[in-house]
Amino acid sequence: MNVQVRTRFDDCLDLDQIRAQVTVRPQPLIELSGIDPLIAAELMEESLKNIYVPNKFSLNFIREMLGRASLHNADLFKSETEYVSKIYNPPEVEKFPVCLTGLAGIGKSQTITALRKVCPPAMDFNCSHFQGSIELISHWYVSARGKSSGKQLLLDVVLGDLEAGKKTNVAKLLVESRRRANLYGVSLAILDETQHITGSGATKVTDILLTMAAIGLPVIFVSNYSLVHKLNRRNSEDKQRLLSEPRIMLPDHPESQDWKDYVSECIRVCNGHIQVGMDDLTTELHRSTFGIKRLAVQLLKLAYIECRSAGRKSINLADVSKAFRSSAYSSNSRDVQQLQLQSLQPCSPGTHLDLRCPFDLPIDRNSNVVSFAREDRDNRVNAAVFDSALNEKERLAMKHIGLLSGDVARSSKQNRPPPVPKVSDEEMTKSFFEIVDSLKQTTKPRKPR
Repeated sequence: MNVQVRTRFDDCLDLDQIRAQVTVRPQPLIELSGIDPLIAAELMEESLKNIYVPNKFSLNFIREMLGRASLHNADLFKSETEYVSKIYNPPEVEKFPVCLTGLAGIGKSQTITALRKVCPPAMDFNCSHFQGSIELISHWYVSARGKSSGKQLLLDVVLGDLEAGKKTNVAKLLVESRRRANLYGVSLAILDETQHITGSGATKVTDILLTMAAIGLPVIFVSNYSLVHKLNRRNSEDKQRLLSEPRIMLPDHPESQDWKDYVSECIRVCNGHIQVGMDDLTTELHRSTFGIKRLAVQLLKLAYIECRSAGRKSINLADVSKAFRSSAYSSNSRDVQQLQLQSLQPCSPGTHLDLRCPFDLPIDRNSNVVSFAREDRDNRVNAAVFDSALNEKERLAMKHIGLLSGDVARSSKQNRPPPVPKVSDEEMTKSFFEIVDSLKQTTKPRKPR
């Protein structure tokens, strides 16, 4: 058997090579001050969306999945005889799928895109049993959006929507799928966006996932928390198959190097359009987004609109605070506040299941999140107490030297109107008769009927 085919995944397992291959660092932005503010904000958003700096979890997940694919590939190509036998008599092997889950916008799909970049490219394979060469592929990828059943998934993705296949049942389609997977050397199946399956019912999702698992390949399905909560309500035989291999993508800790690297890359890409210290932006951005990178991109976009509305070219810390309180970010700000509340009160009632992790988290991870949330709350309380203790002159001085942001500083108290002077009884009587005289009627009142 061709050694190159058996070892085609071996060169993909080095972490440094994975990081170098998947990292995306866009070109810095051009000068945006001469462009319409809303268009300039869109340009900034597109550049920030293209950033991908893999964190430790993503790198380890990519290497693990490639390792599983490598084991499957080596088992498939042990010998030419075994390879041919698995084509004509594909074994019925069920492998439990890996569930990659996390908050919406945390970067799951970007990690899957990075995984596909590292997978070995298609290659030609010559076997004495066939005439000519066969093109081997490393993985199958499919978005579950719009799929309504496991049969449709096999027809559309694995079998290429064959008309003849529509008349067959799922059992025959599975046999053909296993045969084709072995023929083309497919070693990994990726099912993305499972929360968007047509109908989004747990029964349909379970049918599709179990159908993919029955092909016998290592399978990854990507889902938000909301779908996993639905699967958790299934019977034990389904949960044991679908939720036994969870991989939970959590937000980066605000003091971690991964989060600092991401914020640093955002500053570099913005090319001078962010005038905030690295430490301040790292803390404020995490506080306002809970470490969700999709929200970080939107917040910086809204902060740039705020800075241009104020007649400036670059974002400062006050712009980030205003963007957090803007109407465009209001729905996300409520989610962020709910996530922070859940960190402080993990035993609160089961509301907002789309924001609550369906699996038990490690104790050390919980302690890190809670400590940051408590520290952030204490800092806010201290800042509020300090601000309330300032008098008008001290507050203006703090604002002048930049230690108190303009949107946080209280407006100076308005001067009270002078008290009404007291009048004597004679003056009050005189004023009364003056008012009565001014109200005298010029015509006689009508007699009542």
